[in-house]
Amino acid sequence: MNAANGNSVLFIDNSTEFEALVSYLSTLPSIGLDTEFVRTNTFYAKLGLVQISDLKSCYLIDPRKIENWNSFAQLLENSDIPVIIHSSSEDLSVLKISVGGSPSNLFDSQLASAFLGEGFSLSYQALVKLKLDVDLDKNETRSDWLKRPLSTAQIKYAADDVCYLLALKEILEEQLGKTKKLEWFREECRKQVKTMTLLENQSQWEISYANINKAWALKRPSLEHLQQLCVWRELKARESDKPRNWIAKDKDLLNLALALTEVVPLSRERLNKVELESKNFMRDFGDEILALIKQPRSNLSPVDEGLLNYPLTSVAKAKLRACQTAVSEISKSLSIAPELLGRKRALQEFIRDFELHGELHWSGEFSGWRKEALEEKFVSIFKAS
Repeated sequence: MNAANGNSVLFIDNSTEFEALVSYLSTLPSIGLDTEFVRTNTFYAKLGLVQISDLKSCYLIDPRKIENWNSFAQLLENSDIPVIIHSSSEDLSVLKISVGGSPSNLFDSQLASAFLGEGFSLSYQALVKLKLDVDLDKNETRSDWLKRPLSTAQIKYAADDVCYLLALKEILEEQLGKTKKLEWFREECRKQVKTMTLLENQSQWEISYANINKAWALKRPSLEHLQQLCVWRELKARESDKPRNWIAKDKDLLNLALALTEVVPLSRERLNKVELESKNFMRDFGDEILALIKQPRSNLSPVDEGLLNYPLTSVAKAKLRACQTAVSEISKSLSIAPELLGRKRALQEFIRDFELHGELHWSGEFSGWRKEALEEKFVSIFKAS
């Protein structure tokens, strides 16, 4: 069988061939990569296939047959070898968990197309059609990639999903260079890698309370309990390998945080009376929650009310509209997807931070190239208020 571009398709299903492949790939100037995985009733995605491409072949690696991924992880983390992935965020996470490494030199072709003004989330098939005028099949997107043997259609889809990545990189990199956006793009790829590597860091779990709807309405004691509950859920989801929402729903954590700070003495009986959407939560975790709340908070960072997604004031809403207009105008002049330049949620956080501190902080999402693009216009907006 051959991929859509005529490249041969090779199966790698034993450690000897795998190590030989990794050794060969380590000599190449760049590689294309994709993963197929299943995430339905688990917290962590289950890796079903790893696809690699060079200029001649597509290699389909069966992860069930590979015992040691150390050499492959080292290959991915070799900063001298660009790894081309389309829409990389989930792949980065799956690779980090499943094989112990993720690309340090990333070239995300979807991100590149956004920098070229071709849409914020252009699919691989759409980008191949746009740049190479090739039609690719999409029918196996939701296949069961854990089932064996793989069907002929699955094999063809998996190979096609990587066979054009190197060709796309060559075209996109040239266009980014011509439009003087290559360094911006590379900076954003580095940010994407860094963001994905933080997902398993407890410091991120400790601020997850800020993402709970209406957490802004809680007073500090309840907010501290919500933080404890959110960190507990992150740990429990990983330990049991179940989706967060299967462990506890956001609304239930919010209601528990409120109940835990009431004047009524805390007891299992009291918690059993808290109105929860999950009828089995107290049966499964009631004693655990009681023990959790009795623990000291010394191992958690202080809650930061500045992170909360509280409603904007009328003045802040006016700033938001002005910033959105500026983002639209600047992105149009730069031929960049507006969602890439300034997401609404990120703009809201930027404005809340200004209201809290009285000055513009060009950190996080708005550091680096976005500051370069937006600073002049944004400074005039905030000075006028």
